[in-house]
Amino acid sequence: MSLLRLAPVGISALAIVLSTTAGLPLLPAQGSNPQISAPSGSLVNDAPSAPVIFAKIPASSEDIALSVETVKVKIRRLPGVNEISIASNCPSHWNVSGRVIRQVALSTASRGVSVRADATGAQAIVNGHIYQLPRDSDGAVHSLKIESEQVIINGNKLEPLKGSDVPGSCIGPDVLDVVVPDSYSGGLIVSCHGSSEVVIDSWSGGSVLLSLHDSSSVVAGKLNGLSKAVVDIDGLGKAELKAVTTKALVANINGGGAVKVLSGSSDLSNATISGSGTIVLKGKFKNLKKSINGTGSIQLLE
Repeated sequence: MSLLRLAPVGISALAIVLSTTAGLPLLPAQGSNPQISAPSGSLVNDAPSAPVIFAKIPASSEDIALSVETVKVKIRRLPGVNEISIASNCPSHWNVSGRVIRQVALSTASRGVSVRADATGAQAIVNGHIYQLPRDSDGAVHSLKIESEQVIINGNKLEPLKGSDVPGSCIGPDVLDVVVPDSYSGGLIVSCHGSSEVVIDSWSGGSVLLSLHDSSSVVAGKLNGLSKAVVDIDGLGKAELKAVTTKALVANINGGGAVKVLSGSSDLSNATISGSGTIVLKGKFKNLKKSINGTGSIQLLE
């Protein structure tokens, strides 16, 4: 993650060139999609305590992506369903566009200015308002200015994501429940910030890319027949993969995080640590390339 935190708004201007997280693809900025259903007014205002389905994504999508901060997430695969459904206890905190599920409001709005880039793109956050930043062909954000609580790129004023200018109305952590058809073979991208907790019951086909920041954690069940599995940790995050079969496995840690694979195999493997993190791989991981900068450790167990 590329993250820049600044003093509270009141600065005259800010100009930044922002690159993306290495090895993780950036997804399109938000846009309208008539296939996505929006929450009704009653859901937005009442903020129900139990998760309520508020949006659906066609099962024809090549992948789905989640961007969350301090959220309890469950991703489940079920037989007998033919589309991807998204439910939350706070539907008004979310924006679903195309195949991307983004959190746009928190129970406690953050103050000040921050700019970050992760697997779902680049955002500027100004006093709790979230702005999706357009990128040039090189994947970077250029000519960005933040002044008088306005976000401007190339002289054009941006509008915040719908919903992010409304204070969060729920007490306690957000809950997100994503149900995917058991036959779905597309990819999964999860980008977590804060102290998010993600549980993936299983996944089959496509690529699974997990980007963990701060103290977020992921526990995944059986990941089968993947083209690529990537775990990228920046901070103290933890990832536990109970069983994974993939053509390529990549595990990167920047900080004191931990990656543990209890059982698995891959044709190509790469493990990198910068800091005091730990990576433990149990299984048959061929052509493993290891790199450690710091006091961290990488173990391969048969």
